[in-house]
Amino acid sequence: MDVQLKVQNILIPIDFSDSSRKAFYVGLKFSRVFDAETTVLHVMEPIASFDSGEDMDRQASEVRRVEDGVRRRVNELFEAGGLAEVDRRKVKVEIRAGKPYLEILRFAWQNDVDLIVMGSHGYTGVKHMLIGSQTEKVVRRAHCMVLTIKPDDFEVESDITGVPKKFRA
Repeated sequence: MDVQLKVQNILIPIDFSDSSRKAFYVGLKFSRVFDAETTVLHVMEPIASFDSGEDMDRQASEVRRVEDGVRRRVNELFEAGGLAEVDRRKVKVEIRAGKPYLEILRFAWQNDVDLIVMGSHGYTGVKHMLIGSQTEKVVRRAHCMVLTIKPDDFEVESDITGVPKKFRA
């Protein structure tokens, strides 16, 4: 079987958590390796419904404030990560409102994304059941490859691996 690894369009969803920042750096390294177009996507949860024109103006102002903040934080990530070698002309920032996993999947489909690089918080057990996993939903439903990046402090449960923690590298 001949398998071609052709990555021309990368999506990096970001919520500014530690694992998401790590995914940002990994995704941009892939972008450089493949010389790919890259989009950094931030999804805001929907804002409350509009009751008046005043509410609409206030919420539009809030959206602009969030957009400015996201763009500023992405620029800070570029600077902090020493990513001068990345062609910033090939990196776009997109901000959407909605359910994060749905907007990530929608964007990937609409923009013919080849690879999604996203962080995973690594929650398990009750915390996973209560919070849910945006990453897991994307992995299960995406039409393209998804690379998940674990947080630095992620610990594998010994009952899964069969290897006691004291013997792990």
